[in-house]
Amino acid sequence: MSEASDPPANRLSPGTLFAYGLPAVAFGFYLFVIQFYFLKYATDVMLASPAIIGVLFGAGRLWDAVTDPLVGHWSDRTHRPGGRRRPWMIAGIPLLAASFLMVWMPPLGPGDPLLVAWWALSLFGFYTALTIYTIPHASLGVELSDDYHERTRVFGVQRMSFVTGMMLSFGAIGYISTATDPAAAAAVIAGAGAIVASAVLALAPLRIRERYAGAPGGESRNPFAALRDVLRNPHARVVLLAWFADGFSGGVLGVLAPFVSEYLLGRPDLVAVLPAAFLVPAVIAIPIWVRASRRFGKRGVWTAALLGTAACFAAIFFVPPSQVLVLCVLLAGAGACFSAGGAIGQSMLADTVDYDELQTGERKEGAYLAAWGFALKLSLGTTIALTGVVLQASGFRPNVAQTETALLTMRAMFSGFPVLATLTAVAILQRVTFDAAAHAETRAALDERASRR
Repeated sequence: MSEASDPPANRLSPGTLFAYGLPAVAFGFYLFVIQFYFLKYATDVMLASPAIIGVLFGAGRLWDAVTDPLVGHWSDRTHRPGGRRRPWMIAGIPLLAASFLMVWMPPLGPGDPLLVAWWALSLFGFYTALTIYTIPHASLGVELSDDYHERTRVFGVQRMSFVTGMMLSFGAIGYISTATDPAAAAAVIAGAGAIVASAVLALAPLRIRERYAGAPGGESRNPFAALRDVLRNPHARVVLLAWFADGFSGGVLGVLAPFVSEYLLGRPDLVAVLPAAFLVPAVIAIPIWVRASRRFGKRGVWTAALLGTAACFAAIFFVPPSQVLVLCVLLAGAGACFSAGGAIGQSMLADTVDYDELQTGERKEGAYLAAWGFALKLSLGTTIALTGVVLQASGFRPNVAQTETALLTMRAMFSGFPVLATLTAVAILQRVTFDAAAHAETRAALDERASRR
């Protein structure tokens, strides 16, 4: 059934979309250089235990469980002349740069027992700074438009930029991993990346003016009450669970690509090629998914895309290591399908914020986007923690030829994790009932309430 509607009268300009979306390139780069390469860098270059690093990432996810809702709630309650979101974003820029530099430029040598303490400090600082910027930024995207389909356009642009940042991160990973001195190469990437990313991140808070200077329609009492409202929202709960499951596909690819390239394929030069095969089609496909969701509905399009992702990853298990081209073709199909979730899922969650306002009389974009960000980070963090523990249990040893057990484990994780995750997300999505018609009724009720004030 089509969910198409007339183009919104308040259609956002390309300039607004560009200013809002481009910073996602920067924080996508920041995040995925760490998410997708730090485990291998720490084990192979700095000689740390993969299990210890995996657990460290898991602890970082627990820290996110605290910081995401807090920042979301505080952002919702911020009252400044420039708005609720922009002061937080500006504060996050230098903190992100400093913590990113700390991760890749430790003042300690390989094998030093104090490295774990240094990385704990720098990684926890990095994820805190990332939350300070990204949660208000995502909340700002919800506020740019109230239109059901225009929101998908907003988050489609944001997702395209985010995936572009992921691609740049793999270029950086390729440069570091093939360098004669990986530690020195990492320092170069960190320094140049911090400078450029800081300039890009400044674009949104400097160019976009907010619709709300303070929290309209009331304020929730504390972050835990706000989080409780998010979890009580049945429509939001379903979307968040589906997004958590969907995140494993991209997470597995990123974490295991360096290991698969070097140890399974015997081609360390492919460390950036495999992710590029996945991510380039992902960027190209996002506008297609955005248009399709207008015609066929958000839930139906996301479901179809998830099934496509599962089919491609299932086929990957049977591709022999010598067939790199076939592997890249299947990764391209998986990437094109995987890209639907970021744009459509975030748009669906934005719609549920309106439902929450109707029920509670409060707008809590920050709380909802904190839950979205936490679901993604928890998914990626769980992937990294599981990968580190399972690799070590399989007999993995850095910088040597791997046993058949370790190689088979890599193949099974690279293919099997995404299949199980995407099929789980499909099952969850079938419970979604908040469609275009339900959202229109909600908006009409909110407009009627506002007219009586």
